[in-house]
Amino acid sequence: MARARGANARMALAIEQTFGFPPATGFGLMAFVSASLGEEQPLIDGELLGRGREPSEPGRDAVTNTGDVVVPICARQSGVWLRMLLGAPTSAAGKAARGTITFSAQPVNSATISIGGQAFTFVTGTPTANQIQIGATLPATVANAVRALNASAVTGVAAATYRQNDRGNAILIQHDALGVIGNSFAIEAGETPASNATASGATLTGGAASGGYRHTFTSGAAVLPSASIELQHPEVPAFNMNYGVKANTLGVQMQRGGNLTATLGLIAQGEAVATASAAGTVAAEMAVARFSQFSGSVLRYGVPIADLVSGQFNLSNGLDPVPAIRSDGRVSGIDEGALALTGQIGVRYSGPELQLQAENGEASDLEHIWTLPGTDFSLRLIQHRVFLPKAKRPVTGPGGIQADYAYQAAVDPTLGRALTVILDNDVAGSAYGA
Repeated sequence: MARARGANARMALAIEQTFGFPPATGFGLMAFVSASLGEEQPLIDGELLGRGREPSEPGRDAVTNTGDVVVPICARQSGVWLRMLLGAPTSAAGKAARGTITFSAQPVNSATISIGGQAFTFVTGTPTANQIQIGATLPATVANAVRALNASAVTGVAAATYRQNDRGNAILIQHDALGVIGNSFAIEAGETPASNATASGATLTGGAASGGYRHTFTSGAAVLPSASIELQHPEVPAFNMNYGVKANTLGVQMQRGGNLTATLGLIAQGEAVATASAAGTVAAEMAVARFSQFSGSVLRYGVPIADLVSGQFNLSNGLDPVPAIRSDGRVSGIDEGALALTGQIGVRYSGPELQLQAENGEASDLEHIWTLPGTDFSLRLIQHRVFLPKAKRPVTGPGGIQADYAYQAAVDPTLGRALTVILDNDVAGSAYGA
């Protein structure tokens, strides 16, 4: 008998139609870094007396099946895990139109840009409606522009989403609707007075009715799907079918370098071990299109958080296994609990903006975004109302001073949800249950 090796281990996953019953078909291979899912049944110390000093025979306790799976954050396969965490998405075909307005220098007072048919004027004083305050630096001015555009109630302007690029000198514009409709969205940089800006074109471009898919996952589903996950060790052979699996937690760490992975905390009802696979004909793995750490950003009001050095995103579904008394010692079900969204952002201290938000008890949105260079693939985790604690800024040596904010997110009463996840890729929504 050969010895099992991690290099040859495989993972096959299928969504269950009925909790705890592995389906006969529908399994697909999934990429993973590590997996600790599997049944455990601890022993109970014997407590009998009057038998001398020799140990008594132990008893057996209840069966549990929990563990972590570490997976690459992939533009294609992540949709499967997001379905388990949040439920099936709403999917649509097409590509969104995009464009940019890039500044070579600060705009002068009274200069304008036009977005969606609405003119916005740069001013040195306090801005009013459809005005943008000129900041102390060009990045500050562009940040003010992005905030003003995202907050605009003008119908034409609100049809797109605006972000600041990492260099701080450009407004990145993406139409909210997929398809060709965004190709008529007008953008313009005024010349007199000089805005010192250049638009990528008279309108946004690239919108198409085909060529890609957008999958929108939202928090708040009353019932989450369960899955069967078979961990395969063909050398032995051993095929461990974990059934009634639900996704309880998700953790994503952001840093400057290294591989980008997600850690999922899973809870299962049980496990069946066999010498042959019970997964039937397994579909080939969706080609891995992996996001990188360096391609990530954390945005607040569409503006990258300055001098971000670390970040953490955590989601918990608060799953509650039902500890029924059964002859097999397993749980009878896994109920959904209260959703919790928490995280951490570590920034080099360079300004009071985050601290003021914390002191004032204000909420802001917070968006984690990763893109795949050379493609239209992206993953966006949008927390709609984030609260920051007041944080210390310790001086520990001659180097930079860092502030760490352990935030909490809450439901947006207007949207009726706390989290929206948008995945753009080339996979049809049927792969994720849409």
